Amino acid sequence: MEEEDYGSLQNHLENDPDLTGPERVIADNTRMLFESVPQEKLPEGEKDRIWNRVIAYAGIPKADTSKRLFMLAGWYRVAAVVTLILLAGVGYKLLKRPAGDAMKQAAASVSIESTETRLMLADSRTIHLKGENSDVVYENDLIKIDSSGVEKNVSPAQKDGLNTLVVPYGKRSKITLSDGTKIWLNSGSRLVYPSEFADGKREVYLDGQAYFAVAHDIDRPFYVQTDRMDIKVLGTEFDVSSYGDDQKVSAVLAKGSIELLTQKDSFWGGQRSKMVPGTRAVYNEISRRSQIDQVNVDEYISWKDGYLIARHQTLKEVFKKLSRYYKYEFIIQDEEVGMETFSGSLDLHEDIDQMIIGLADATSLKYHKSERRFIFEKNDTSSE
Repeated sequence: MEEEDYGSLQNHLENDPDLTGPERVIADNTRMLFESVPQEKLPEGEKDRIWNRVIAYAGIPKADTSKRLFMLAGWYRVAAVVTLILLAGVGYKLLKRPAGDAMKQAAASVSIESTETRLMLADSRTIHLKGENSDVVYENDLIKIDSSGVEKNVSPAQKDGLNTLVVPYGKRSKITLSDGTKIWLNSGSRLVYPSEFADGKREVYLDGQAYFAVAHDIDRPFYVQTDRMDIKVLGTEFDVSSYGDDQKVSAVLAKGSIELLTQKDSFWGGQRSKMVPGTRAVYNEISRRSQIDQVNVDEYISWKDGYLIARHQTLKEVFKKLSRYYKYEFIIQDEEVGMETFSGSLDLHEDIDQMIIGLADATSLKYHKSERRFIFEKNDTSSE
């Protein structure tokens, strides 16, 4: 939209000497609304969409939307339409997804820094799950827990409350929800969910990475909320990666179909796109754009089975995944080395020292270990 269109409208709002009483009220209210809406933060193309709706609703031919706009239609007519459109958009943003907001707050209130996986129930009980892997199952009005080979049953929290499963770095967990949906949580992840889903909708919130095998229920769609991307499904299997320290959030579809919602803070409710099996969607928070490509799904979901499959991934990417999985710091002394690619399969069941020996041999790098830190650098002897 031309800046002069906004400028002309606001100029009329402030300086038109021929306003009647009712028109002055419209002018003042519209000017105040314009000032309260942070237009500079609207996503790319959002102003154009707003202005096109103004023109359409005001019944003004597009050819007349420049300097003759206000002479042809009356600026107050345009102002009234702008007011209605802006109020509709603001109202939508205030009313949408209250449940998702509550889940997001619940996740943000819990620290990921811990030595043990924690199941935090809505009645303020905290159950510590020991070992690197744990299993939580909701079944027959009980929560069945298996951690480090020790099984126990606990009573669930109130049905309408929110529970949080916190998996720190270096740990993994699997949870089976009350509807039969299975979720594998990777290291450094938080999942917020109710003990039982209400009629009409199943909704969870994820911060981190998880693989979902959603139980089919055509009457109750399943929603995965994340900070930057939401996913709607009926019954399918897919992976979501949405770590707070990553610039990008992604979804990989293994089976079925899912619908994505990105640009969630958009004035008009975001951008929706559908995925088919064998594709990966990546949303970049900086560019605010999504891209969907064909991929080898195993490369992105193998972590849940204890393997890391890499095909032409940079060492920087591989080390970041290993750092989360094992809770070790991986440092590459040379930035160029970090951009070199690696292809292969790493067995994450192995002791980390054995795994690092194999990785160093495959990449011709040398390393030394310091507490919970591996430092990699070029092996100068390889060029001799």
